[in-house]
Parts: sequence; structure tokens; C-alpha cells
Amino acid sequence: MSVRQRRRGRRWARSLRGSLPLALLALLLALGWVFDNADSPGLWLAGGLAVVVATAALGWWAWSRARLARERWIVARTGIAAIDTMTGTEFEHHVALLLRTRGYTRVSVVGGASDGGVDLRAQTPDGRPLAVQCKRWRRPVPPNEVRAFLGALAGGHQGYLGMFVASNGFTREAVREAGAGMVLVDRHALGLWMAGERAPELPHR
Repeated sequence: MSVRQRRRGRRWARSLRGSLPLALLALLLALGWVFDNADSPGLWLAGGLAVVVATAALGWWAWSRARLARERWIVARTGIAAIDTMTGTEFEHHVALLLRTRGYTRVSVVGGASDGGVDLRAQTPDGRPLAVQCKRWRRPVPPNEVRAFLGALAGGHQGYLGMFVASNGFTREAVREAGAGMVLVDRHALGLWMAGERAPELPHR
């Protein structure tokens, strides 16, 4: 996807967010006029407030759906399908490159038979140690793999934040297994990261 397309998408999202406050302001002004001029201002005010709340809820729903549609559009154009042809080692180096482009330092690929359950180590932009597990699989990662990574963090990587990157996402049970000190990066989040739209948000601890 081109830089021009990304900029056009951002402008569209900003204009949508900016139009919602204006619509609410117009409704509030209309309510004020009705309150001053109606025979039963209390009834009109209650009805108007209900309309404001409903409009705000509808606007939030529309904005959320529009954002999700835009993200899917971005992911569909990132060339993410290329990761499906990578080997496990190539995928690890690909994730290492993504980390470096987002300001992570001391990024090293340590995957292998004796990696201790960790494929990458790095330092976050704010200086915290990070351990990364990468799975370039054709199926979602099950919960036992997440538990194994939690064990690695609790064992030889105490004090590290955890990031688990899976090319085809995670099962629902695996998502529930993840602890507070770990971020899961599924295919959708990976596509946005590759597109330069949004990097995974690390836990605040």
C-alpha cells in the first residue's frame, strides 16, 4: 500500500472523528432552543437527551466499524501472505526487523534447539527487556504453547516483558492463558505492524 493511500485513509478517519462532536453540538443547541420555546420543556428535554445518547452510541458504533474495515483493508494490502512462505527462522528474522524499525534496540535472534523457549531478545524503546516467541504456523497457536512461553518468562527470563507473535493467530483458550505481562500479536495485528500503521502495545509494568 502506498504512502498516499495511507495518508488518505488517515484523513478520512480524522474527518469522521471530527464530525461527531459537531453533530452532538448541533443537537445540544437544538435542545436548548426547544427548552426555551416548548410548552412542556421537561418532556422535550428528556426526549432530546435520549436522542443525544442514541446518536452518540450510533456514532461510536459507526466509527468502530469504519476503523475495523479500514484496518482490514490495510492488512489485505500489506503483502502479509508472504510470511506464509517463510521458514521459521526467516519469520524470526522478519519479526526482529519489525522490532528494529520501531525503535527496539539490542535485538538478537536466539531461536534454536537450546533457546529456552525464547526466539528473540530485545530492549524496548523505554529500556525494558523483552523476550519474543515466534510461531510461523498454518493453524492458530493452542494454549499449551502460551503456557510454555509463560514458563520460559518465569524461568530464565524473569523481569522480561513477553511478546508472542503468531502468523495465524491464537485459539480463544490461548488468549485466555496469556498473562498481564505478555502481548499476543495475531495475524491482524502483525499486518498492521508490517504496514507501519500500529505496533503492538506492550503491557505497562
